[in-house]
Amino acid sequence: MKEHIDPISLFKQTNFSNTIWWKVKINISGYQNESDNNLVTEIFKNRIFRLIYPSFFQSKKKLSRILVQFYEDGYICWINLQNLSIEKYNPKNSFVKTDESSIQEKIPLILNWIKDQSKVKNKYQWGGTLGPNFDCSGLIQTAFLNHEIYIPRDSYQIKSFCRHLFNFSENNNSLKKGDILFFGNKIKCDHVGIYKGDGFYYHSSGIDYGRNGIGLDTLKETNDKISLHYQSKLISAGRIFRSYRWNKTIR
Repeated sequence: MKEHIDPISLFKQTNFSNTIWWKVKINISGYQNESDNNLVTEIFKNRIFRLIYPSFFQSKKKLSRILVQFYEDGYICWINLQNLSIEKYNPKNSFVKTDESSIQEKIPLILNWIKDQSKVKNKYQWGGTLGPNFDCSGLIQTAFLNHEIYIPRDSYQIKSFCRHLFNFSENNNSLKKGDILFFGNKIKCDHVGIYKGDGFYYHSSGIDYGRNGIGLDTLKETNDKISLHYQSKLISAGRIFRSYRWNKTIR
């Protein structure tokens, strides 16, 4: 049986280098800061990260969490050291080449996956990516991630990453299945959905103004209060045309 080596011992072997990549061998949680339990994301096993804090010079401090950055989307968060299981990893061969046409070919599979998730008992969860409970961007990111397409974690990051199609003051007849819908205000996008076709889109919405989980809403004329609320918040639409690249994507 292979002996388990604690993460700090492994980091020491590389002098706490921030250029060495590590693979997570279990599902873990990502937190907003070093001390509290504000969940910002959930992390699938086999995802890859590099260490940001501590450095070699800071490593004598007693640590319960470390600050990391993930390879697949550049996301930064804190993770617990307790029970963490990792191994050193070379990410050179981890990227699957994905062009726009191959992404479009996967859109029906991505939409079917989201449809299946919507049929499982679920509720909205801030930071949720593992399922069955998702937040809005966690649902979209995981849907693409499960089909080997890497996109950013948060709604406003996805908006910047997409190819812009149009603002919703304009004609929206050019929407295609799989296009991403962005919601919010003039300052910031804070919600995201994915177009299903025929005027409908999937999203995971909260309790206050939404369906407390994954549901379908419409862009069409309607009397439904939830759909009307989100129609009033529509900013723009975009299209996923690439996969995130650690060494090439501008963050």
